[in-house]
Amino acid sequence: MKEYGAEVVIRALSDGELSKIFTIIGPVPLQPDGTPDLSKTEIEKNFEALRLATSMGLVEPQLDAKDVAEMKFGAPEYIGMKILEMSGVAPPELAKKKEEK
Repeated sequence: MKEYGAEVVIRALSDGELSKIFTIIGPVPLQPDGTPDLSKTEIEKNFEALRLATSMGLVEPQLDAKDVAEMKFGAPEYIGMKILEMSGVAPPELAKKKEEK
């Protein structure tokens, strides 16, 4: 992580963990390929969901929700998005790149 001069180890989330993420976000419209369209969620809920994904998916270092909330802005959101990508929940721009191949 550039912001901290450190590397982190992350893992994919389980279906149960992803369900908790989507409970925060609320109803999520799907893209034509069936993946969730996270671009149409409320920004505050999106940040909260990404921070939760970070606290659940970080293997090393292990951080709880309070620790994640105290990280520099952008770091937990970046890590959370990478965890969601790894879990099969791709952001819209990544889905488009896959379709082009």
